[in-house]
This record gives sequence, structure tokens and C-alpha cells, in this order.
Amino acid sequence: MKKIDVRNLFYDNPAKTLTVLAVEFLLTGLYLAVDLLTKHFIYMPIAAGADDIVVWDGVVRFVAVENTGASFGMFSDAPVILTVIGFVTAAIMLSVQIFSVKIRNGWLRAALILMIAGAIGNLVDRFMFGYVRDWFYFELIDFAVFNLADSGLTVGCVLLLIYVVFFYRPADKKKTQAGDAEER
Repeated sequence: MKKIDVRNLFYDNPAKTLTVLAVEFLLTGLYLAVDLLTKHFIYMPIAAGADDIVVWDGVVRFVAVENTGASFGMFSDAPVILTVIGFVTAAIMLSVQIFSVKIRNGWLRAALILMIAGAIGNLVDRFMFGYVRDWFYFELIDFAVFNLADSGLTVGCVLLLIYVVFFYRPADKKKTQAGDAEER
């Protein structure tokens, strides 16, 4: 089995590695902040008794829904398990973001930023309230109520799929096998 030299995962210049990661963490933090601010300024007043906010009558409405489950309310009877899964998933994605820093594909970088921010945004809700604060209702098609964190997770997954399908190229097995034979 070939050993991975983690030094090859980062730029030779540590300042470049730290700068790239700092920019990505800043973008993640900005998306997270917008998610939490919308939950505070849109969801909270409605949950406290204010009227729903009708953005476009019959099309888009802001409401307040406590979601103890995952997508579309699935697994609503297992909030602790969902919290653990969310925490582990966020930690794995953050590790991928750090250890793939030299992969400068915009699709991958954007996917990681959105998915990490979305996972953390919903984790903050689960820890603080025991549920996720959903507020965006696309009533034209009676779609499930969601929030910006959910959108980040969904769009991030789509971007990750685009990266994997169109841009990801695993190491050529013949080259790898030839390289292994030369090392022996």
C-alpha cells in the first residue's frame, strides 16, 4: 500500500495554504452568518406570533416551521442521531476542505464552502433550539419549508456532483501500478 505524504497535500509556501484556507473560511462564515441572521430576523418574529410575510402572493411566503427532522421532516423522531450525523459530516467536510486545498477547482471549493456553512447553520439550530428553524415556503408548488442552510447543502451537493462527474480524475491505475513496480 502506498503511503500518503501529507506535505504534498499543501502548498510549499505555508502562507499560501493559510491564505487560501482563510479566504474559504471567511466565505463559509459569511454564508453561515447570513443564514443565522435570516433565521433571527425572519423566522423569530413569525414564530413569536407575527403574521407570515407574503413575498409574492400564492408563490413565496416566509413562515415559521420547527423541523426536528432532516429533509422534508424525515427522521423527526431522531434529533440526537441527526445532530451526531450533522456534526460528523461537517467535520469530515471541513477535513476534506483543508486537505484538498491544492485542488483549485471552483466547483469543488464552492461545494465545500456551501455544504460546511449549511451543516454548521443547521447544527447551531439543533444545539440552541433542539430543532432547525425553517422559514422559506415556495407555496406555488407546495414545496417543503426550508432555510438558507438547507439551500447551501443542496446547491453544494449539486456542485460536488458536477465536480465529480466532469472534473475529478482519479490517478491512472496503469501509471500507479507502473510507479509501484519501479519503487520495488
